[in-house]
Amino acid sequence: MTLFTEFILINRTSMNCIKIYLLSFLSLVIIASELNAQFTENGRDKPVDGQILSGGLGYGYLRPFGDMADRYGNNLAFSVIGHYITSRNAVFGADFTYMFGDKVKEDVVAPFRSKEGYFLGDNGLAADLYLRQRGFTFTGQGGYLIPLSKKSRTGIMVLIGAGILQHQVRILDDQNAVAQLRGDLRKGYDRLTRGFTLTQDIMYTHLSSNHRINIKLGLTCFQGWTGEVRAVNFDTGLPTISSRLDMGLGIKAVWMLPFYISAKERVYY
Repeated sequence: MTLFTEFILINRTSMNCIKIYLLSFLSLVIIASELNAQFTENGRDKPVDGQILSGGLGYGYLRPFGDMADRYGNNLAFSVIGHYITSRNAVFGADFTYMFGDKVKEDVVAPFRSKEGYFLGDNGLAADLYLRQRGFTFTGQGGYLIPLSKKSRTGIMVLIGAGILQHQVRILDDQNAVAQLRGDLRKGYDRLTRGFTLTQDIMYTHLSSNHRINIKLGLTCFQGWTGEVRAVNFDTGLPTISSRLDMGLGIKAVWMLPFYISAKERVYY
């Protein structure tokens, strides 16, 4: 297979993933709109203008791309988010997202495997070793909320962030059976990677006029210019990679708790 053919296949796969995520985003917007209609039909509108302080918890599903896809499979993400929305709908805030997964493509413990694929512990018996993905992004964000109605702050929120991306391979040896992986020796196999990252979110933001339902649903992605932190990988004996491009694309849902500041109640006739 030529490099050109591989490039075409990778791009086709990426486009198919993007199409699936876009369709999911549109479906979530329709569902949220229906919920808004049901919950606000008999509810009393409350003040929605002014400034908003909002905290939230999010959960998402990410697909890696670039160098990150060579090391990990798809993963889940848990987020803690804080935003300040001005009276003119400008948005400022921070996002901490913790990523975790159980599919690691790089077999960093290959030197300890037998021909049959087992691990032998210090006592000569089979040991259980598992590889997991762990990582996080911590970013400051800025953007804008585009309201879809004058009676609420519900709309499309577009955010751009910048900060730190870090990820590594976590080696689980619950029985502490392999001496070569004890203490600081494990750091020589964990592929700890860190660097600068940019993030982009486009999310349907539902801030209901009766303050009962406050959620965000949408797409999220990141690009990280990273490098491996350790000097040498013990399993290969080679220097670590100093320049990587780690990327991810996924969907995210966020539950928010907003506090309206200096909002004035409006009555519509």
